Amino acid sequence: MAILPSSGKPTASQVAEWAKWLAKNKYGVDVDGLHGYQCWDLPNYIFNRYWGFRTWGNANAMAYRNQYPAGFKIYANTPDFVPKPGDVAVYTGGTYGHTNVVVGPSTTTYFTAVDQNWNPVSDYYGSRALLVTHSYSDGPGGVRYFVRPPYKSEPKKPKPKPKPKPTEPDKPKDTSTPTKPTTPTTPTTKPEEKETKTVVKEVKEVKFTVDDVETNFPTFIPHRIAKGKDRGRSPKKVLIRDAGTMCSVLDLYTTRRKYIRTSELPHYYIDRNYIWQPRYEQIEVPSAPDSLVIEVCGDYSDSQSDFILNEIHAMNYLVSRMKFHDIPMKKSSFEIESEYWRTVLEHGAWNTVAKGQPSDKVVDKTIEALINLYQNREKLLNDIPSDKVSKHKIKVEVPKDDETTSTSRDKPKDTNTSTSKPSTSTSKTTTTVKKKQPTIMVVYSKYTYNNALNIQMYKSPQVNYGSGWYNASRSATSAAMNNATIWNDSKMRYQMLNLGKYQGIPVSKLNQILKGKGTLSGQGQAFADGCKKYNINEIYLISHAFLESGYGTSNFASGRYGVYNYFGINAVDWAPNKAIDYARDKGWTTPYKGIVGGAKFVRKGYIDNGQQTLYRMRWNPQSPGNHQYATDINWCKHQANTIYNLYSQIGMKGEYFIRDRYKS
Repeated sequence: MAILPSSGKPTASQVAEWAKWLAKNKYGVDVDGLHGYQCWDLPNYIFNRYWGFRTWGNANAMAYRNQYPAGFKIYANTPDFVPKPGDVAVYTGGTYGHTNVVVGPSTTTYFTAVDQNWNPVSDYYGSRALLVTHSYSDGPGGVRYFVRPPYKSEPKKPKPKPKPKPTEPDKPKDTSTPTKPTTPTTPTTKPEEKETKTVVKEVKEVKFTVDDVETNFPTFIPHRIAKGKDRGRSPKKVLIRDAGTMCSVLDLYTTRRKYIRTSELPHYYIDRNYIWQPRYEQIEVPSAPDSLVIEVCGDYSDSQSDFILNEIHAMNYLVSRMKFHDIPMKKSSFEIESEYWRTVLEHGAWNTVAKGQPSDKVVDKTIEALINLYQNREKLLNDIPSDKVSKHKIKVEVPKDDETTSTSRDKPKDTNTSTSKPSTSTSKTTTTVKKKQPTIMVVYSKYTYNNALNIQMYKSPQVNYGSGWYNASRSATSAAMNNATIWNDSKMRYQMLNLGKYQGIPVSKLNQILKGKGTLSGQGQAFADGCKKYNINEIYLISHAFLESGYGTSNFASGRYGVYNYFGINAVDWAPNKAIDYARDKGWTTPYKGIVGGAKFVRKGYIDNGQQTLYRMRWNPQSPGNHQYATDINWCKHQANTIYNLYSQIGMKGEYFIRDRYKS
């Protein structure tokens, strides 16, 4: 499945792939909670989620220009017009008209789209998403218009690199010598061969022991889809429930199955990885009008340690909202329902299936246990079983020029003196100076490579070659995921660079990278200080700022508003100035403050989720197929290439790596 982005605008291809995924899995969307899965709901799901509006009237009214904010385009269906994936077709005939989302392929005689309420047709219940090849004349009145939202630009297709010659990578700088041997006595040593030596290096191996990746704070999904009565006051209590499902928060959010009726949605779904807010806090939950309602997911499927971790994060967030609403932290402020069986079982030692409803004493005991989880959250999180770490020494070959020798403290650093023979001198004045070797932590997954690959294929991995999204083949997915190939490539190895580790790169080097990059120019000290304080790799943070601020030239990075937001924090399409308000609230009135403050945000929002490398972000070898950040199987390659090039620009290399390996 091509998952839609959690923030910002989607690309047209992402919307098209999402629509096809709905049809493939026989799902549908119901935006307004009326009459089931109607055609109107499908495009309005995208409009509402990413642009904050819904069209008025029926489908036949969707071509009116005053329906849309700036950036939307409306095209008449002329004989020569060919719609693009992501376009919204509008049929204006009949009482209601019709609409669908174009997914392609399309020509001047037909187009392929995903429709709701197409077959079977029902004014009262609708029907789920269906992939349909249309003529332009089918449907009520035929297609009259196409609406094209202002989607995010598609990622540019990387230019193919010329295939290097076998001797090119390690050619000496002096290329004036002939490429062909001139005489039989020409030395046979290849130009790329370097003299090596064997050294002993200590490495760590980490064997994964817990059944999920710990997150310091779950990712927040602010997508409110539930309507209802505004209570007009703050809630008086909090009501805790089990979600009653095997699904994670992300599963519930991405599918939103029919059995979860909008009227039943709580204010929050929470587990250890995500928090989804489907209902504003001021909107009543009909069954608990005076309460803030929270549901903990994973009650039917998670292990004991995982479920308790879900509860810890739930209580941590819940208490923060209680403080906001001035709800006192005491037992009488909490309510639990009989459906909250899992916590009653774990903390109240009461099996509701076998024993029926718990007594008031058991309920009180359970509430006390929940409060205790919050009060002891730091200790409990630290007590989560840690990985088994072992150290051992290995022999590796390194270029011989990684070591220089000095025969005397008083002699200059001339190393041309007799180094080919081992010295027999015992003088203490002879010292050996070694270049710093990378620190490598080896971490083993509990999955074999084939098992992990099978899981990835089950998730329908995607690839984008610049012309749109396609299902990635098993061979292409394996090529992108192959940890051994990645590690053995000097450039691609940066997929395993530890992004949560400060390296201590000189400020002058950082300024070299930042030169000419808008208001980021000359801010090397800020990056050095921010990365040191929050333990972040400097090159990664700079590349992150480049991406989000248009290399220091974006509107929010310009300083024209008196503040600097280099990471686009809190900016949304329908309210971009929230980024300015956020920076102003944080006091980011100088580039220095914006960078250091942004470093703190990146640490909490990106690094502290347990996936400290690009490889982990995309493939998550400890839990394949779950909590993966990118859709494109080649995402890591592009990011690693950028980081490698920045390192090369200053003549340095990364020093801290986490090498993920799979169980043999």
